[in-house]
Amino acid sequence: MTVYFAPSALTEAVAYKKANPATKIIAGGTDLLVKFYEELDSLAGLMDISRLAELKVVRTGEEVFIGAGVTHEEIADHPWLQENVALLCQGAAEVGGPQIRNRGTLGGNLANASPAADLAAPLIALGATVELAGAQPAALPLEDFFTGPGQTKLQPDQIITGVKFARPGANQGGAYLKLGKRKAMAIATASVAVLVTLEKGCLADLCICLGSVAPVPRRAKKTEDILRGQKLSSLDLGPALVQLQAEISPIDDIRGTAQYRRQGAEVIFRRALLQAINNLGVEVNG
Repeated sequence: MTVYFAPSALTEAVAYKKANPATKIIAGGTDLLVKFYEELDSLAGLMDISRLAELKVVRTGEEVFIGAGVTHEEIADHPWLQENVALLCQGAAEVGGPQIRNRGTLGGNLANASPAADLAAPLIALGATVELAGAQPAALPLEDFFTGPGQTKLQPDQIITGVKFARPGANQGGAYLKLGKRKAMAIATASVAVLVTLEKGCLADLCICLGSVAPVPRRAKKTEDILRGQKLSSLDLGPALVQLQAEISPIDDIRGTAQYRRQGAEVIFRRALLQAINNLGVEVNG
């Protein structure tokens, strides 16, 4: 029989996980219960962290913190986040359906480490770090946290407590777009998050992260290098689109072929980039 434990404080949860590293952590359960549906009785144990108030906070300001226990719906509907980091709210709103969004959590979405995770790409574009509690507390750049499908640098005695990132400036705009087989309740066939920084009519800086086109959410750094510094009045996306194809490695699966993903990634990247720029009140064609 699986042992079930529900701590009332983060310190209690950390101590229990250190003593029972094989115990699985459950919050919303929207990924774990599906994955282990027929094996629940054989699990070493379940630690339910859904009651931990420390993980349910959203702190806003120049530095933003979102706790691991915050649900997708809470992120999608948060007024301050909608105004200041709309691309993250766009990602949260794309997760599953209402039932899943009201149960599933930020921490679970990241710990599950799906290459198609809807929160991973926007958070990487925002330069987020993931905070881990445990015997060896750590804060890692989120783009370095994922090591493969379903795999992360999270240690057996660690717990994700949340993510931190800087509030985007007034000259920064973002967008998140997702390509799926239907308009709702779809896992991404391809997705992209873009954050741009505009200065004096130029694309001064940008961050591009793609989902579902590589073993992990993939930062397209060489594509960024090609676009960085370009004048908006003469924006040339051709070389960047060629480079983008070199930075992704999609596969064939039930949701789409590798070739379809390549074509889709190119289309939604172009749209997301232009949308991010347009969101700053600048009209540009590319």
